[in-house]
Amino acid sequence: MKKISKLVLVLTLFAVVAVVAPAGASTPNPSVQAGNDEDGIDPTSVTASAKLEVRRVESEPNRLYLYDPDSEKTHVIVISEKTKLTARRKKDFGGRRKLDFADLESGQTLKITYRTDDGRITNIQVLEKAS
Repeated sequence: MKKISKLVLVLTLFAVVAVVAPAGASTPNPSVQAGNDEDGIDPTSVTASAKLEVRRVESEPNRLYLYDPDSEKTHVIVISEKTKLTARRKKDFGGRRKLDFADLESGQTLKITYRTDDGRITNIQVLEKAS
């Protein structure tokens, strides 16, 4: 009886692993930005990101001057109303993760995620608050 129950236990374990492992083995591709028809983002769009430092902020028309330390160039971008702004750490913004353009300031380090096909910015994350 003991041998049969051990055999049943082992077979049950293999069955569970066979069912769960394939579902967990598939990891999402971080270079693909998920989207839907509502936000105008093609769910199959390939994205890339860059880590940049804010040099200057102009509220009209939501313009940022960003410095890229790798290329030593300054880039000027205008942020659309649809661009998602988030904080990496809630504690930097009083417990908020979702941010507004008014929360951006000179000296912050940002991660800019953009679509590679048309360069449209889809997400901006504040990595480090200004010192």
